[in-house]
Formats: sequence, C-alpha cells, structure tokens
Amino acid sequence: MPFSELQAQDRAVGALRAALRRGRLHHAYLLGGPEGVGKGTAARLLAQAANCAGAPGSDQGLDDPCGQCGPCRKIAHGTHPDVFVLNEERVMAKAGRWEPKGGRTPSREIVVDQVRDLVDHRLSMRRFEGRRRVVIIDPADAMNVQAQNAILKTLEEPPDATTLVLVSSSPDALLPTIKSRCLRVAFAPLPEPVIRARLEAAGLPAEAARLAAALSGGSLSRALSLDAEALAERRAALEGAAALTADDAGRWVAFARQHGDDREVAAGLGELLLVWWRDVLVAQAGGGELALAELAPLTRRSATSMTPAEALRRRGLVERMLGALRQNATAPLAIERMLIGWFHGR
Repeated sequence: MPFSELQAQDRAVGALRAALRRGRLHHAYLLGGPEGVGKGTAARLLAQAANCAGAPGSDQGLDDPCGQCGPCRKIAHGTHPDVFVLNEERVMAKAGRWEPKGGRTPSREIVVDQVRDLVDHRLSMRRFEGRRRVVIIDPADAMNVQAQNAILKTLEEPPDATTLVLVSSSPDALLPTIKSRCLRVAFAPLPEPVIRARLEAAGLPAEAARLAAALSGGSLSRALSLDAEALAERRAALEGAAALTADDAGRWVAFARQHGDDREVAAGLGELLLVWWRDVLVAQAGGGELALAELAPLTRRSATSMTPAEALRRRGLVERMLGALRQNATAPLAIERMLIGWFHGR
C-alpha cells in the first residue's frame, strides 16, 4: 500500500515522504489527529519505507514502500526484529511474538514496566537486519504518567538510526515534555464525502452512509461502528427531542432520563443534534444539501418556526451539553439543562 492511498492527508503524508526522500528521518514523530484517519497506517508505512529492500543507499529509504519485499512483509505481519509496535492490544509485535514485561493490561493502559522493558532491553541491542529501527506506540496517550516519563530519556537521547513514532488521537493529553521532543505531524479529519463513498462502497445504503458520515467527526472507523440499528435509534431520539414543547416540562425530564442513562448514548444524541441544527440553519439559508435528508420535512418545519439566531443559540446549547459530558457532568442533568435553555433561555 503506498502513502497515496491515505485519503485527504496530503500535508501529513507530504512531510513524511519528504523526510524519507532526503534520508533524514526525525528521531521522534507525534502523529496526531482524530481516530480512524490513517495515523496508524502511516506509522507502519513509514517503518516499511525506511527499511524497504528496494530503497537506494544504506541509510535512505524510498518515499513509498514496495510492500512486497521481505522487510515490508515482515513489518506488515509484525515480525520484523527491528520494528517494535506497542499497540492497542498492549502486545509488542516482533519476531517470536514477544510480549513486554507486564504483558497485557486489563485497564488498557500502557504501564511503566512495558516501556522500561522496551527501553532497557530491546533498544539497547544492536539492529538485526534493518537500516533503521522504528518504535511505534499506538495509542501513545494510553501511556500513564510513569510510562511517559520512562520513555522521555529515549526521546532526548535516541539510539543511533532509531525513530520513535507516537500515534495519538488526544496528543494534548501527553506530557508537555513528551510533545516538545517530537516533531508533530497533524492528520486532518476526513471530509464527509470521502467517508460516505467508503461506506457506500462497503455496502451501506446511501441514506445511512450520509448520516454515519455526518456523525463520524471525520473518523472512518467511527462511521463504520454506526450500524443500521444504532442509526435508527439515534434518528428516533432526535425526532423525540424535536417534538418536545415549551409547556411540558415533565416530558423534558422523562426524555433526559431515557437518553441519559448511558453517557455514550447521551453524547451520540448531542452529536446528532449538532448535525440536525446545522441542517436547520442550512434550510433557513435556502440552499445546500441536508445531512439528514430523510428528516427534511421536520427540519423545514423547525426552520420556519424560529429565527436563524434562535436556531444558532439552541445549537450552541447542544455544544455546551457535550462539553459538560466531557467534563464528567451527570448526563440526565446535562440534557435537562440543554432543554431548559432551549425553551426558557435568553
């Protein structure tokens, strides 16, 4: 797979390919951006290109891996002795399928013993066969504070011909000392048309693909996780919210309890409401494609029942509700406050 198959990431990919062409890879990269936009794939392609058997010279890689040579295949299968991956399953992939000290962690947290085993033992050895040793930590923000401090010295004084690649969907959660020692490469959210095309190619009906893409936040993996049943439940919840009226506070409370039992369900409702209020604003402006085309009659009725300023205000209250959920607010109360603001706010 060439770098060019990473869609809508020209800037990030261009920076990595330029470094490969010059034969001057940085000692540490931080690949940051939303989930499901190609960061992990880019990290693997970087390791392959740096060690591809078709590359010229002894310390310079191609700007695209061939994918067919011995090193490329070993890296793809996780068996290259000079490429280490501490990944979501907390398994250090290498020849012999060795796992780091501490093995798998039920908390899905990368702990200090695992990082120390990498630093003190694996990186202290000479390279076996590769031109460049590559360490991929994905997701890097799963490292606890102690684990991050354990990798810090290696970031400051990396071994010869070694590149560390930290992959993170929450790069700002990393310690400032970690971020300052890495070259940051930003990956952008995928455009909705790109996600829609991929979903439709995977067999999702056009309407469902449009809704999933609108709710994905630019993440293909997130869009793929939204099956037809989940999408139908979210549509029903949105229709219930839109049917609430200012004179029936009892229904607000019942609605908040129904959709606030699960924080993820509450967040999903908020994200869908953001999309819907955007559609209301589009309808008020008199043009543009609606993301929730199947709800067009409801959207147009709402668009004619209030001013654009009011629609924008209500959308802002949804954003505030989502922000409260991210700060661990009680979900039913966060939804209730949003609804009170809709009908009695100023």
